[in-house]
Amino acid sequence: NGLKQEDAKKIVKMIKDNGFKVQAAIMDDIIRVTGKKIDDLQEVITKCKAGDFGVPLQFVNMKS
Repeated sequence: NGLKQEDAKKIVKMIKDNGFKVQAAIMDDIIRVTGKKIDDLQEVITKCKAGDFGVPLQFVNMKS
């Protein structure tokens, strides 16, 4: 269905620890990442794909 709370916290922590210029928020069973530059969001996606979180990740609705 969605992410478990502890999995979501791991991913948000990774995003914050890497110093990306984005905001990550846990909303129920999804993580919403917002940022001013699309390049920053693409970097986060690349880093998340490279990370081993033990859950399948899905990226949706990237607006420019």
